[in-house]
Amino acid sequence: MCEAESLARCWMMDFCFRCVCSSFRDKNREGFSKNIKVYEAIVDSEDDLPDDQKTKRTICCFLNRIMDGNDFEVHYDRNDSVTPLMSAVMVWENLQSAAEDSALFENIRNLLFIQSVGVCLEKGNVKLAANALQWLEKEAPLPEKMQMKLSTVVKKKDVYDKLLTTFSYNRLLDDINNFLDNFLQKHPSDFILKAATKVVEGRQERVESEQEVAQPTLNSSEMHEASAEPSELHLRPKKKLFSMRQVDPWKPSTAKKLQRVPRTPVLKLSRLSFKSQKKQQSEQEHQRSPKNKGSLKNKGKRRWTWKEDSNLKSGVRQYGEGQWAKILQEYNFEGRTNVMLKDRWRTLKKMEES
Repeated sequence: MCEAESLARCWMMDFCFRCVCSSFRDKNREGFSKNIKVYEAIVDSEDDLPDDQKTKRTICCFLNRIMDGNDFEVHYDRNDSVTPLMSAVMVWENLQSAAEDSALFENIRNLLFIQSVGVCLEKGNVKLAANALQWLEKEAPLPEKMQMKLSTVVKKKDVYDKLLTTFSYNRLLDDINNFLDNFLQKHPSDFILKAATKVVEGRQERVESEQEVAQPTLNSSEMHEASAEPSELHLRPKKKLFSMRQVDPWKPSTAKKLQRVPRTPVLKLSRLSFKSQKKQQSEQEHQRSPKNKGSLKNKGKRRWTWKEDSNLKSGVRQYGEGQWAKILQEYNFEGRTNVMLKDRWRTLKKMEES
C-alpha cells in the first residue's frame, strides 16, 4: 500500500510538473503561478524524492525565476541585489546533465548572462546593471570576451546595443521552450493526462451513442423530404376549425334528409269533383313510375369541370385515396357526394392508364 501511494504521488507530481511547463510555454503568468504553488505543495510534503523528481523540481525552480525575470521586487537570494535572472544562472548550472544538447545549454547560459545585465538597463537602473556584471564575474563562469562586451554596453548605457537586441529576452524564452520540449520527450510525465483523456473520450462516445439511439429512424421517403429544399417540400396547409363554405343542409352532398314515406294527400270531396280526383291520382302514379324516375335523375346530372378534377387530384395527393370525406370538406365540389368523388377518381385513373 505504501508503494502504491508513493507511485500515485509521483504521478501527481508529474501531472503538476507538466502543467507548470505548459503554462510557462503559453506565457500564462496567472496559470503558472497557480500550477507552481500546487507543485510546491506536493513536492515539499515528500521527504525522499527520486532522482528524476529532483531534476523536475530544479527545472520548476529555474522556470519560476525566469518568469519573474523582469520583477526586481522578487528575491530568491538573501542578497537583495541578486535579481531573479541572476539567481536563475546558478540554478541552470545544476541542469547541465538534464540538457543533453550541449550547444543548447551553452546558448541558454550566454543568454542568461546577457539578459541579467540587459534587463537592468531596460529598467533604467544602470547601477544595478553594473552590480550584476560584477556578480557574474565572481559567481558565474562568465567568458572574458563577453565580460568586455557587457562592460562596454553598461558604460554606454545603450539599451539598443546589437548584443542586447540579438540575444534578447524573447530568444531566451524560445531556447528554454526548446529545452522543455526535449526534456518532456524523454520524460513524458503524462500518465494521468493520458488516463483522463481516455475517460473523456469514453464519455463522449457514450453520449453520442445515446443520442443516436434517441433519434428516430427515418424511412427513405422521410429522408428524401428532409434533404429536399424548403421550396420543394409539400407542406400540409393548416386545417381550419370551421369550414368557410356556406352549406345547404338539404343538399344530398352535405347532409342526409330523413326518409319519410310520402302520404297520399287527403282530398276533400266538397271542393274537387270525382273526375279531377282521378286525374290527379293518375298524374301522381305517372311521376312515381321507373321511367320518370330515370328521366328526373338524368335531368339533374352534370358534367365534371376542370376545376373539380383539379381539386380532386390535389385532395388525393394530400390525404390519399379513400379519404373522400376530408377531401369533400376541404375543397369545393358544389354538391358532390363521397360516392361521386370515388367514382370520378376511378374514371380519372382509367383515363391516365389508357
